[in-house]
Amino acid sequence: MRNTPIHVLSLSAIYSIHHLKIPSFHSYECFRNEHKGKQAHLNESYVCITVKKESGKNMIFGLVKKIPLLADAKKITPITKGYSHDQKYELDGRYLLRLFPLDTEHSRRHEFETMKLLRPHSLFIPQAIEFGSLPETGFSYMILSYMQGKDGEEALQELKECVQFDTGMQAGAELRKLHAVEAPSGHPGWYSVKKAKSDRYIEQLKQMDTGLEKKKLNRLVGYIHGNEYLMKGRPNRFQHDDFHPSNLLIHQDEFSGIIDFQRMDWGDPLHDLVKLGFFSVRTSRPFTIGILKGYFDGKGPDDSFWRLYSLYSAMHIISALVWGEKLKDNGQLLRLSEKVLADHDDFRNDRPSWYSD
Repeated sequence: MRNTPIHVLSLSAIYSIHHLKIPSFHSYECFRNEHKGKQAHLNESYVCITVKKESGKNMIFGLVKKIPLLADAKKITPITKGYSHDQKYELDGRYLLRLFPLDTEHSRRHEFETMKLLRPHSLFIPQAIEFGSLPETGFSYMILSYMQGKDGEEALQELKECVQFDTGMQAGAELRKLHAVEAPSGHPGWYSVKKAKSDRYIEQLKQMDTGLEKKKLNRLVGYIHGNEYLMKGRPNRFQHDDFHPSNLLIHQDEFSGIIDFQRMDWGDPLHDLVKLGFFSVRTSRPFTIGILKGYFDGKGPDDSFWRLYSLYSAMHIISALVWGEKLKDNGQLLRLSEKVLADHDDFRNDRPSWYSD
């Protein structure tokens, strides 16, 4: 049997590691050193790991034989960065494989089909190639085209401010294209959906001690109730719903893609910009301003946008405080919320202090 290079980790080996709840490793060598007493057999097409247990041998068969499109993959690289619970792998620099629990197949298929609808509007999102399930493994999967680049949170630190602005312009322009896609027929209206969600978060927050000064909290809730009417009649279109630098790619000093559509939804497209003030501006102010300029064809937003943006920012603070308390995040979301409050002078101003024309 002719050995493959030791740095090549096949899909079957990676799958076996995860399915056995053994941590991912970036090379077979690392796996072998960490798990002595296990036998590994290498051939040209796949790695099959035989794990010795007290109850006997347990052969783990790789996914590489189960997904024909991936059968000839030579190099598989685990992707561990990001907040998704998916198991993600780059294959030969060409494909991205996402594995997720079988019982989430319905919602993930909707995500996959929506990406197919979006692709004609922008080439800066992954191409949705194949969706399937492997019931015997407990997993479903989607195969997407692999997009080159570093996430913006990392890449922006290496760029000059003028380049940060330009990449933001490109990202904003591409997001605007995606927002042309209408919600499915019969989807509930934005106002009723968003108001109901906001009301639930406000009621939950009243039962919590988040650390936010009570006077500020009361003003925040009053501001939301006084401006909810702005959502009436808003369009019902595609929302990425997690648009911030960690989900934006930059390659060779240029914007290269929008990724991670797992949280996608339908509603007012302007709501997609709400996380700019929470996360994006903390990473790069020029990039964030560039996004808004690009989204509005280089002209920048008008007062009607800022009124909605301010309302959505206030609502986002409420949900962030609730989740911060549920997750016991040591005040991280509280500190971000307080920064947003300060940016808007406790919502006396619709336009945040970090924005300039």
